[in-house]
Amino acid sequence: MSKPNQLLNIEVGTFKRQGNKLILELNHNQFRYDQLSELNELKQTDSRFLQLVNVVEQDQKVVLTYTLPDKVRSLKELPQENKAIRSAIAKEIMAQNVVAGSLYHIALNPANLWYYPMQHVWYAYRANELMPYDDKHSNLAKYKALILFCLTGTPYERLLSNPQEALAKHPDDYLQQVAKAASLNELTEVVNGIEDFVSYHEWQEVETAQQKTKQRLWLSMAGVAIVAVLAVGLVHKSDERRYQSLANQNQAQVTRLKYNNQIQTALNNHQWSKAKKTMQKAGYSKNSQVQTFLKHKQYQQALNVDPSQLNKVVNAAYAKKDSGQVADWQLPTKATSKQKDQLKLEKAIVNYNTNTLNNQLSFTTNADVLLRIGQAFLAHNDTQDAQTVQTKLAGVNSPKAKYLKALLSLNSAKKEVSDAQKKLDDANKIDGSKDKDKDKKVDSAKSDLKNAQSDQSAAQKQVDQAKHKVGD
Repeated sequence: MSKPNQLLNIEVGTFKRQGNKLILELNHNQFRYDQLSELNELKQTDSRFLQLVNVVEQDQKVVLTYTLPDKVRSLKELPQENKAIRSAIAKEIMAQNVVAGSLYHIALNPANLWYYPMQHVWYAYRANELMPYDDKHSNLAKYKALILFCLTGTPYERLLSNPQEALAKHPDDYLQQVAKAASLNELTEVVNGIEDFVSYHEWQEVETAQQKTKQRLWLSMAGVAIVAVLAVGLVHKSDERRYQSLANQNQAQVTRLKYNNQIQTALNNHQWSKAKKTMQKAGYSKNSQVQTFLKHKQYQQALNVDPSQLNKVVNAAYAKKDSGQVADWQLPTKATSKQKDQLKLEKAIVNYNTNTLNNQLSFTTNADVLLRIGQAFLAHNDTQDAQTVQTKLAGVNSPKAKYLKALLSLNSAKKEVSDAQKKLDDANKIDGSKDKDKDKKVDSAKSDLKNAQSDQSAAQKQVDQAKHKVGD
């Protein structure tokens, strides 16, 4: 159980836990905003993050206050848990992959993460470009250190620079694979393998124990504890409820382990309906079901589970170059009219229905959707409407607005290169016997083309930098 008052250090500062509040005080000079309101975008609700409820300036400091869910635990306490819980949390962390497609810089320090067994993970501090953040290490290095911490308890800070340190006291083939993973995708596969291995053996041990005792392992343990305390007259009704709650939690863990292999088999065999039903039996939350289906690029299945996560599903499809599939998606009958309208707009974007795009532009406030609309206009050389979208986006999300602006500049630079190349081609076609200035015109056209190409190269760099900040 997490302590009601804790100090937790991350790269930019120290969290103070006060009951169900998490407070982070940072020096004002670490920020680059003109107005504090520029940080309000961080208050937007995201199921993967703790809710930021307050941002204030106080004595030359910026104070951020987060709300903690009931019974949540700091990830710093995870090494005290059993292998099944540690591997399940590690798997969930990789499945979430919060850095992919994020426009924020997210701290992956264990002190910034909170969990509840078996598959609930939340993050606290995330920074936009106006806030302090750690950029000394790559996301791969941070994830390796985080996963090795989860599995071995070796300090995260030391693992950042030397992931092999975890192997000195924990020689293991799987841990070697974690330390040697060359990409986040490879690391995810390794962690999935570890979780499957641990879950299988944990379940086998539970099954063996059940056969011997003819009772469920966790319930029998809880029952023995209750009977023993009752025997000496020390248990009241509140104690009974507490022990029953413990028994129920343990049984839920056993149930999840029991169904794990069935879920994986159904997914491997593309039996999506069976996978969904089995995940429900295993107690998977809707968010966990959606994450699982997105990992297998099953966007329609994810929407069937929870149509409210449409934007998240669309983002995932675009990130995996599957935007063309959006046109074929359908929402379940339980979807709201607002969600159905959102899907119609997403289909209008991929089908480039300009009437719908122009009609809906003034009503759209979602930064992701606005960026997609702007890119659609730009892809069809409608720079005027793309500029209109960019102007609106600037009032909604600064990083995405800068990215679209960079794309507009690149588009203009490409046109200049095309025009300059045409002028050079025309100059080379001049009959030198009739025009003595041909060489001068060719040289001038070559110079103009070189300058235009240089401008395009600079514009491309701006796009790459802006895209990196957006997180696409």
